[in-house]
Amino acid sequence: MIGPSPLWYTTRGAGMVLLILLTAVVVLGILTTNRWGTARIPRFVSGELHRNLSLLTLVFLALHIITAIVDSFAHLGLKDALIPFASSYRPIWMGVGVLGAELYAALVITSLVRARLGFRLWRLTHWLAYASWPLALVHGLGTGSDTKAGWALLLNAICVASVLLALGWRLAVGTPQSEPVRLGGLAATGVATIALLVWMIGGPLKPGWVQASGTPANLLTQAVASASGSARGLPVGLHDNLQGSLTQDSAGGLRLDLQDVADSSLRVLVNVADSQATSATVEVRRNGQAICSSSVPITQQLSAVCGTTHLTLQNLQQQSASVVQGLLVTAAS
Repeated sequence: MIGPSPLWYTTRGAGMVLLILLTAVVVLGILTTNRWGTARIPRFVSGELHRNLSLLTLVFLALHIITAIVDSFAHLGLKDALIPFASSYRPIWMGVGVLGAELYAALVITSLVRARLGFRLWRLTHWLAYASWPLALVHGLGTGSDTKAGWALLLNAICVASVLLALGWRLAVGTPQSEPVRLGGLAATGVATIALLVWMIGGPLKPGWVQASGTPANLLTQAVASASGSARGLPVGLHDNLQGSLTQDSAGGLRLDLQDVADSSLRVLVNVADSQATSATVEVRRNGQAICSSSVPITQQLSAVCGTTHLTLQNLQQQSASVVQGLLVTAAS
């Protein structure tokens, strides 16, 4: 199979859901650390929700990793999922994703055995694990096939804004108590946000990122072949006007050269060997390259098969000595 499989799309979908869940975990973690609660949502409820979301996020993390390994498109193995920067597929951005996954797994595991670790060690691990969110964000932006899509940009922007608002609220009204530390935290947050925007503009949003990100050459070749194949195919459902020229050679042969009025890259050539011929050769070209060619009986309307598409040339009429018009109709064969 050329191009990503359905399982690859499952990996991508799980990754987007994972970012949403991880964002919710981080935001709730920031709020509950500040002992946030309201009359309708007591602190123990938000804390329980935080724990449940953390476990659900772990499930989607496992789904994201397992489907990426099982799928054969990027040729990822268990080593690529466990050892940062060991993958041949976009190694840097896969590497930060592995680091983020391992930090998050450490967060969940240490929380489950918190009573045995002691508060200080758990607290240190918990804070380090919050780095999993920016690492996951950068991993998704760097490796994601949908990064440039409008919906993906909006989703990422909402996730970033949510964390920034929660973090800004904490630094503005909560701990730490030291004002210089809070101001330093706000300044660092602003610098990190600007750095993310600069990297996005000069990286994932810039043309050529697929190559620059470290996609293996064989996958690039498959992608080009897949795109080329879809570009060369003859679509189903056309009902397009044709216009072109009619020429005749010295032996009495005729040649129709018709161009699709709606799609100038598409041309249909009809060749008749001589005046006694009972069949014609119909050739379809896109951007000068042949898509298909077949010999068909000469009738009032010429019908041919082009790959999996059935085409019919209807209402061929000679408007002048050399100008011909007609209609191209296509359907599934």
